[in-house]
Amino acid sequence: MLRSLGLRSDLSVLAGVSEVETYPDRIVLRTPSEPSFWYGNMVIFREDHVDPEAQIAQFQRDFPDAEHVTLAWDAPGMARGAGHAALVKMGFDLDEADVLTLTGPLIASEAPEGITIRQIVTDADWEQVIALQIETGVEQGYDRVAHMPYVRARCATRRRQIAGGGACWLGAFDGDLLVGDLGVFLGEGTARYQNVETRPSHRRRGICAALVTAGAGWAAACDPDAIPVIVADRDGAPGRIYRRCGFSLAETLISAVKGSY
Repeated sequence: MLRSLGLRSDLSVLAGVSEVETYPDRIVLRTPSEPSFWYGNMVIFREDHVDPEAQIAQFQRDFPDAEHVTLAWDAPGMARGAGHAALVKMGFDLDEADVLTLTGPLIASEAPEGITIRQIVTDADWEQVIALQIETGVEQGYDRVAHMPYVRARCATRRRQIAGGGACWLGAFDGDLLVGDLGVFLGEGTARYQNVETRPSHRRRGICAALVTAGAGWAAACDPDAIPVIVADRDGAPGRIYRRCGFSLAETLISAVKGSY
């Protein structure tokens, strides 16, 4: 089992979609149906030692046809070091994320007046999820046309995972309009939150906190022993919301990626 809660919960999110190969020195994560999904096709090294040339070469042996390189290290609390700096000089982007968990009770939040939270079930519900995720993706800098097929493929995969059990997708509705959503995936001893987002017109009303609360309730009912896990960008607004819900820093997760390698 991986030591990192962030990486362990990543595997739960990809259960039934990706393939996991285990070796003494590394874990190889493959998503054959989505070869351009960089974080679904990566090598996780078991130690915290960063050896750029050797680890890039190992990735290329594991993924000889890949047009990218994605590396991660199963080292909770990892700090940037000389190896990471060398990767940056080689053109890699470093993704440094906070892995948050509950160390005490959840600080629960009710949905604001006029907002209903329920599971996403129908085709129409999922079309609204797709539309909202495309809009928030564009807001984050993604090209709308290029991003649309990715979002549709991701949602189709999630629907299959939910149908197989161990996951759910929740939506916050203002009347018939979807104004927020999130997913929760159980596995590897964790309950991992995914894609918590709110429509711009409905932000700062407590909808995200209410979705987190509903997700925690669903997960606890299914598996009371699962550790709630959220991975958030360092210093981002979502991380501050999760902390107000009672989550706190458990570890730091660093990965390195370079496209068009």
